[in-house]
Amino acid sequence: MQYTKRLVNDGNVNENSDLNNYSGVLSSIFSSASVGQILDFFLDHKEFDYSPLEVAKKTGLAIRTVFREIPNLEKKELIYKNRKIGKTNMYRINADFEGVLLLEKFALEMSQLKTGHKEELINKYPVREGI
Repeated sequence: MQYTKRLVNDGNVNENSDLNNYSGVLSSIFSSASVGQILDFFLDHKEFDYSPLEVAKKTGLAIRTVFREIPNLEKKELIYKNRKIGKTNMYRINADFEGVLLLEKFALEMSQLKTGHKEELINKYPVREGI
């Protein structure tokens, strides 16, 4: 796995030119903050399917942003087209995909960190020395 190396000189940050186009697993899924918002929405509302317009309204994202990101999420099998109502595609989180289950677990663990369950998580996942 490659990482972008940053060199800091007098407050200026320069990227190592060989590593400028880094693309790891998370950066390919979370190509923008809007992807995280869309996934959060679908993870919080697993029981139903939603149109892109509904997703845009509920997340506060622009409809164009939702239309841009849905094909990428579909390609990665995180969401799928559940049905069609008239000309409108309805999408749902792919709860059968192991990647979605892991993302859901990760989101839950991170939300617990924010709500003050840090001690419980530190005991559950101790930090190894020397990392």
